[in-house]
Amino acid sequence: MSNQSDSLESVVIGDGVVVKGTFTVPSKAIINGVIEGDLTAEEVLIGPTGKITGRVSAKVIDVRGQLHNTIISEKSLIVRSTGKIAGKVQYLEIEIEKGGEIEGTLSQGSGGPVINMGGAATAV
Repeated sequence: MSNQSDSLESVVIGDGVVVKGTFTVPSKAIINGVIEGDLTAEEVLIGPTGKITGRVSAKVIDVRGQLHNTIISEKSLIVRSTGKIAGKVQYLEIEIEKGGEIEGTLSQGSGGPVINMGGAATAV
């Protein structure tokens, strides 16, 4: 985090922590634990042990763990080699590392083409 105000407007959910509800974070959300509910933030980083089951909306979403349900990335979605996404995914830009997995429906932009991923899509 670059400055004091960023850290004051951010949240970290640690490994082993489980929270339920709807969360709005003005800056960055770093998830190493579990969120059962919805999350809106400027930037979301899901660590390798992180899991979110609910609607996630952010400009930038970086997935090393698991995301389930509806994912809306207003700018870029990055699925790392350990990342797994299942659900309805909307993005402007996408990057999937080798080993990253997406299962569900993909749509680019607000009204772009829809790609139905009936099975798991694994980057090679």
